[in-house]
Amino acid sequence: MAIVIYILAGLSILLAIGGLSAYAQTKHIGLLLSSIVSIGFSVLAIVLVHWWPLIVGFGLNWVLRLLGLDPGARR
Repeated sequence: MAIVIYILAGLSILLAIGGLSAYAQTKHIGLLLSSIVSIGFSVLAIVLVHWWPLIVGFGLNWVLRLLGLDPGARR
């Protein structure tokens, strides 16, 4: 189970780094907040070797989306 947690957390960190690079180009605050939340909870999941930080991070990112901080599709 620990391997699955490490893989999911690692993928989440990689996606969050992509979000930070997109933030550098667009300066959309939602990308910055979402990336910080994802990195923080992924690191917490790695440190604790438990699955619940990944679920909480996903939930917080969903709340950010509901608040309108989702940048949507690029045009």
